[in-house]
Amino acid sequence: MTIIAFAHTKGGVGKSTLCLLIASELARGGTNVLIVDADQKQQSCLQWVKRCGEAGTLPQTLQAVAVTKTEELKLALKRTDADVILIDVQGSMNDLLIAAIVASDLTLVPTKANVIEMVETVKLFEWAETNLKRAPLRLVLNRVDGIDTNTAAFQDAVRMIRDNKLPTLPTFVRSRKVYEQFARDAGTLSGIARDPSKVEQVAKAQNNIIGLITDMTSTIEQTA
Repeated sequence: MTIIAFAHTKGGVGKSTLCLLIASELARGGTNVLIVDADQKQQSCLQWVKRCGEAGTLPQTLQAVAVTKTEELKLALKRTDADVILIDVQGSMNDLLIAAIVASDLTLVPTKANVIEMVETVKLFEWAETNLKRAPLRLVLNRVDGIDTNTAAFQDAVRMIRDNKLPTLPTFVRSRKVYEQFARDAGTLSGIARDPSKVEQVAKAQNNIIGLITDMTSTIEQTA
């Protein structure tokens, strides 16, 4: 069983949507996926699973549970009915975030490519390196618009990554309208592709997420 956490000390970086996209794509391929929603306030992942269940779009091999305490998290991670467990935690430094990172084979730290987001990201990596040496963290540039890579803000963010030697996955996640549609109750990106006008957009989005999953798998193998 593989355990992956999605963590940041700041909210609004796109953790939950990224967690759901990866969970959905894995489940679409037949992997048994359990999402552990450890965001005590929003429970965005759990709510999405409920919406998709009601809409009849939820992949059969995808399920979710909510936890509010570290003891509940530990129990959830002992379940044997999942090949992959994804943990989504609240955007703040708390006991659940620490427990999720410690328990995981890999922690993804989604971050927008700007200096404000990067400052908090650097702090998280520095804290983890000092206090949690065994837990591998990888930064994921998230919600990158098409023109972002040519901007000074993006280049400043990249410079901070290099200067602070932050381990970063090669694939960054583009900002896409189909991700917003997926986040309502689509269940899978493939479900959106039933609209002929969305086929090309969905194909690009799926390739983006599959590329990220490939990076994650490679990283886990290298750090095992």
